[in-house]
Amino acid sequence: MKGFSRLVAVAVVATYVLMVLGGLVRATGAGLACPDWPLCRGRLLPPLDPLVIIEWCHRFVAAIVGLLTVALAILAWRLRRADKREIPRLGFLALGLVVVQVGLGALTVRHELTVWIVVAHLGAAMGFFATLIVLAVTSMVGQRAVRRRDPFRTLAIGTVAATYLLVLIGGYVSASGAGLACPDWPLCYGQLVPSLTGHVSAHLLHRFAALLTGVFIIVTATAAYRTQTRRPELQAASAIAVGLLIVQMILGGLSVEYRLAEAMTVAHLATAVALFATLVVLAVLAHALPESEPYRPEYAGEPGRPRMHRVMDYLALTKPRIIVLLLVTAFASMLVAAPGRVSPWLIVFTLAGGAMSAGAANAINQVLERDIDALMTRTRKRPIPSGRVAAPFAFAFAVLLGTAAFVEMASFVNLLAAILSLAALLFYVFVYTVWLKRSTPQNIVIGGAAGAVPPLVGWAAATGRLDPAAAVLFLIVFLWTPPHFWALALFRRDDYARAHVPMLPVVSGESETRRQILIYTVVLVLSTLLLVPVGSMGRVYGLSAAVLGGLFVALAMRLWRQRTPTAAMRVFGYSIVYLALLFTVMVVDRLLRA
Repeated sequence: MKGFSRLVAVAVVATYVLMVLGGLVRATGAGLACPDWPLCRGRLLPPLDPLVIIEWCHRFVAAIVGLLTVALAILAWRLRRADKREIPRLGFLALGLVVVQVGLGALTVRHELTVWIVVAHLGAAMGFFATLIVLAVTSMVGQRAVRRRDPFRTLAIGTVAATYLLVLIGGYVSASGAGLACPDWPLCYGQLVPSLTGHVSAHLLHRFAALLTGVFIIVTATAAYRTQTRRPELQAASAIAVGLLIVQMILGGLSVEYRLAEAMTVAHLATAVALFATLVVLAVLAHALPESEPYRPEYAGEPGRPRMHRVMDYLALTKPRIIVLLLVTAFASMLVAAPGRVSPWLIVFTLAGGAMSAGAANAINQVLERDIDALMTRTRKRPIPSGRVAAPFAFAFAVLLGTAAFVEMASFVNLLAAILSLAALLFYVFVYTVWLKRSTPQNIVIGGAAGAVPPLVGWAAATGRLDPAAAVLFLIVFLWTPPHFWALALFRRDDYARAHVPMLPVVSGESETRRQILIYTVVLVLSTLLLVPVGSMGRVYGLSAAVLGGLFVALAMRLWRQRTPTAAMRVFGYSIVYLALLFTVMVVDRLLRA
């Protein structure tokens, strides 16, 4: 069942990505960039035209989702004798909906984006997505509710239905070209109810449906919080829904204000789908969890504590000290990419979005690793294992923070930077935390890619593209990560062993770890010198990189010879100073030569 749950989770994420790509196809007008189906311009690999690539990526991800669904249906059938007999039915329902979706996708192309076929395509996609979410939650929840009449459950299902209809109406507005039928917001031509001519009626229907759905969501969230007998999962899901509702309202107004700019349109759809998914989770939990259970204060994160202490606990979830170092690399990358040409506001929005995205990733990491944190001396006093913050509330906080980060960067920076930041978050959560951390001593090596993305984000924010020099910056941080964390792991080896985390010192021994630290440090220092030819860096950077790198190598060699905890902590401490100074020198060199 655990493997099945993970596969469903992967399918849910892939489907969400697919739906966001569908929104990008609509926003960019790439729907007929491939005028045939299932090939694209008669070829499996089409020509490298931007619009063709967008449509081809959409089809490619759709194929992946289809294969995942087939695998889910097969595994669901093998689980038919388990306690949860609804899983096979849901698996085959998902498979049936995928077949319908494939047919509608073909009709959408062959009938050249006929409005009602586009709406049906969207409706089937939402139904399929909801089925996967129901399947995921059902496979993960260990208890089942007694089937009794429950007003809250009915309200939650009604809210899901209202949101589903709202998304369909929004799809019709987009496909019919009614997105700017009302050129202002929240009024329409300065009136609450203008003349209903042309596409105005469809546009206003979408706005009033959004208002009604918003009322449903707020009422549902209020109901979840008014009783102390419900589980915190319901309250957390409700909090996420309200937060996404607020973001969606802001994006709706900005979409009109910015004349349906591509980034706004995609962010609007992405938030709508995330809101729908949250409400589906809420409805399933209302059905699957026990209808009442004794109230426990720890679910609320010790509500009697001073408010400022609780705020600081949530701030601690984001690991601010780690974020600062990530922001240094992003900020330096912006100044290196476009010295003297970056707007101060662009810097502020990029760093704010990056901080929120990294904080969301760190918070989700603490939610998923709360069992490990409780066993380790270094982490047992963190907010979740210490009981100061309940895991569902921490997760709600993280999701809202991550969503706000994506929307803020897509709206005020650019879509490429927003996508890179979101990709780093997802990689850190799913690849590093969920998959690698507990399974391989190479967890830090591969997982370090997430921490190496901020320079790419900074570069994309400043230039709107990625260049070879940006790849070198990524490589530097990527190679810096293993010696940095392995030095800490040497010092905290007993902690990791107690928590059964396969860090390199635990699995391969301290001698091998010291040898790997030295090797990675040497390779790192050599990689920093690549910026001279590739990034056109000057003598100031070249000399500084050599000196800083020489000190790093000297400390790594000393660690290899002395083999003491003090030597390990010297490497760990210097590695932080090294990275900060290295990126600072990059900026100084670039500004001196600008």
